[in-house]
Amino acid sequence: MELRHLRYFAMAAEEENISRASARLHISQPAVSRQIKDLEEELGVQLFERLRDGLKLTAAGNRALVHARHILRKAAELEEAMHPFRGQHTTLTLAVGYIPTALPAGLLRALRIFEKHHANIRVQIQEMTPGQQVQALRDDQLDLILPGMPWSSVTGEFAACVIQKVPMAVAVPADHPLARRPAIDLEHLQGESFVSLHEDQFPGRPELLARIFRRTSISPHIVGKARGLSELLGLVAAGRGVAFAPSDWEHFPHENVVFVELSCPRLTLDLSAVWKRERETPALLSFIQAITQPATQDVAP
Repeated sequence: MELRHLRYFAMAAEEENISRASARLHISQPAVSRQIKDLEEELGVQLFERLRDGLKLTAAGNRALVHARHILRKAAELEEAMHPFRGQHTTLTLAVGYIPTALPAGLLRALRIFEKHHANIRVQIQEMTPGQQVQALRDDQLDLILPGMPWSSVTGEFAACVIQKVPMAVAVPADHPLARRPAIDLEHLQGESFVSLHEDQFPGRPELLARIFRRTSISPHIVGKARGLSELLGLVAAGRGVAFAPSDWEHFPHENVVFVELSCPRLTLDLSAVWKRERETPALLSFIQAITQPATQDVAP
């Protein structure tokens, strides 16, 4: 039995389809099928039921998957542990996806400190939409993602933790009556039109709005959806509607837009870090710890 047998098996179990697994592994379908068949013969059990539309793990397959993921994780840890003994010029690379609006406060400073104390680890950050981040994480192109929103769809495949809580504000046109107030509460938004980020690029946005208005009688009227920060603030500036936004978005100035504090209730947005359990390594966990900020504010109920 070799590690590649376990990798192919784990990928096929995740995708429940040989064709999709082979595409993600960048090898042919017959090669994946052959390796899984070899593993079944070596273990003496059937790992999958072959269905017309894909694969389904057997009871033995489910048990084997738990052990396979554990072995793959330990193999990654072993490889990482050996890096210091391979010479000073050998480095590990962590690939991290982010969107500019979700960079935790102090992330770049934390990066410098982390790399100073982990000279053999290089962190590459790549700007992507949340939707692109999730796909890249599934395809093992990224080690960690910072999607800029609460992560409510954690499954056995993924792990997540909150790295920072950011107070929410409301972005309004500069000539809007609410722009003159130092702070507002949700009831001041009765009758307002809203613009938001598009859910196919920013998953979880509708759930966030529903969570914000859960304790009010307001049903938000969405009149426009944007595919990025600049477009969203442009809609606000043009008077199309108001938008909920993390308060630190005010560091991305846009002409004719004012950010007004939400005072009642005081709401926060959970910024999460998400990674695949089977790719969890000491280096990755050290990096997550380095960028995590203490949570000291109230959470939206």
